[in-house]
Amino acid sequence: MSLPTTEIDGLRRQSVKAWSWFEDTVSDVTAEQANWWPPGTANSIGATYLHVVINADVEINRLIHHREPLVERRDGDVGQGFPYDPARFDRWVRHAPVEWEQLREYGLAVHAWFVESLAELNQAHLDEPVDMTRSGLGMWQGRDLLELHGYNHPHIHGGEVAVLKGLQGSVGWIEPEGFVQVEEYGETDD
Repeated sequence: MSLPTTEIDGLRRQSVKAWSWFEDTVSDVTAEQANWWPPGTANSIGATYLHVVINADVEINRLIHHREPLVERRDGDVGQGFPYDPARFDRWVRHAPVEWEQLREYGLAVHAWFVESLAELNQAHLDEPVDMTRSGLGMWQGRDLLELHGYNHPHIHGGEVAVLKGLQGSVGWIEPEGFVQVEEYGETDD
């Protein structure tokens, strides 16, 4: 018989799975694909990836753990293609190219740090008041921010990355063999 799952256990489990899936989704992206901007107002893979990793780094480090974000330990240069501004870390310049290899290295460091930080979580972190008024979101609790950056952002934006890869002719994410379709719809074996 297993013990009941706590809120923290669920958050940890979902976050580990979501970040792993997110990184698998971008694992085969090239610098050219990362810097391709689709028509309209959608973002590039590079901008989308930057959004996920820098927001998790800055907001979880600053607002939950009350420590310096990884980006600031790297002098603000994580391959984002424009100067880092701590007050506007979650804004980016449209069509600014990213240094994909450098950004990926930073993203993998954020992923590793975030997963390791899950071991530190306690009830006080979940209940912590988090002021998100700067983003027009009002007051949150730590659990809201941890859910956002733990699994919601990786899933939502990972799906966007998969679509952006598909629009460029690549496979959105690698499917297990059991899901690969051999025949086209409408074809028969006759």
